[in-house]
Amino acid sequence: MGRDSKNKPLFIWIEEIWEEIEVQFYGIIWAIFFFAVIYLIFQPLWMRPVIDLFSKIKLLVG
Repeated sequence: MGRDSKNKPLFIWIEEIWEEIEVQFYGIIWAIFFFAVIYLIFQPLWMRPVIDLFSKIKLLVG
């Protein structure tokens, strides 16, 4: 019989926190991707101020 590690609950806790961080990260990436696709397809007027801001600070070629 093997002994259970005393740190096992700590590792499970850290792993759960890391999974939540991954979910948030992927959610942010997909939201940015979604709005970029919406802009490229439809070019709505409500996104124009954001694009102008990015072009002023040289983040987006425009």
